[in-house]
Amino acid sequence: MDYASFLHYISSCKDPVILVEGTRNLPDADRPALLRLAEMLAGRLPGAIFRTGNATGSDEAFAEGVCRVDASRLQYILPSSGMGKSRKNPSAYSVAVENISSVEEPELVYRTKQATPANARLIDRFVQREKGQAYAKSLYLLRDTLKVTGSAEQGLAPASLGIFYVDRSREGGGGGGTGHTLRVCEQAGVPVILQEEWMQWLRENVQ
Repeated sequence: MDYASFLHYISSCKDPVILVEGTRNLPDADRPALLRLAEMLAGRLPGAIFRTGNATGSDEAFAEGVCRVDASRLQYILPSSGMGKSRKNPSAYSVAVENISSVEEPELVYRTKQATPANARLIDRFVQREKGQAYAKSLYLLRDTLKVTGSAEQGLAPASLGIFYVDRSREGGGGGGTGHTLRVCEQAGVPVILQEEWMQWLRENVQ
């Protein structure tokens, strides 16, 4: 998607929510590009909300760029409320998987299993509240699904579009949490833009 098409699409969305996220394995050389893009989009799109997972690497860089413009338009979706406290901007909004009610939980579980069936047994540990390593891992996958699907009860609209920085050795092949998020986007019909596309925007010096 070129930049003009992106702007046209976002303008057609009422109260757009843009995912900005990706791999933890962000090369230092590329970090300034994520900052620049997020800062540019937050300034160019004052009506947009930006949503991320508060992980280190790509999430953190994108979030910093948004916060340089307006931290109140940033949403953190977390596996648990205590995750990454030192990285959270106090002016941003945050929701954790533990905040999801028993009414919304079944749909979140279903969509998570649908996107990555290989992890169905892992997600069952969450449903059964079997605390341990598997339960902890399940929270991250559910968090990644929640970023896309949103939560009406928590005031989270579904994502309109996702902007990602992927690690081609993992997420490019469908692995990791980012790979899972990409599959949730695909199944929900949410367009995604990867770094090959949005870095071209920066090379063209778009505003």
